[in-house]
Amino acid sequence: MGDKKSARSDQELAKALSHPVRVEILEALQGRIASPVELSREMDQTVGVISYHAKTLLKCGCVELVHSKPDRGNLEHFFSLTLRSALGPEAGHGRLATEEDEKG
Repeated sequence: MGDKKSARSDQELAKALSHPVRVEILEALQGRIASPVELSREMDQTVGVISYHAKTLLKCGCVELVHSKPDRGNLEHFFSLTLRSALGPEAGHGRLATEEDEKG
């Protein structure tokens, strides 16, 4: 039963990482915390697009919600990477780090 859950989880991760905007979000979050507002400015995308993809990454466990703060009647959410999403510097652009990459 655990194998089915793990396989489904891996499939969700692969699907989440199949979109270039999501990979770009993960790359932009390396070593920092940022909100969709900040990322949208850096990535030349709308806040709606970044928020949509950030929620997908949150659902599959690639990012975590660190905190939220009120901003002009809205809540601005701030995200950081989780270990699951690690894009290692040795992994190459857009390729997930393997356990061997992280061991070094």
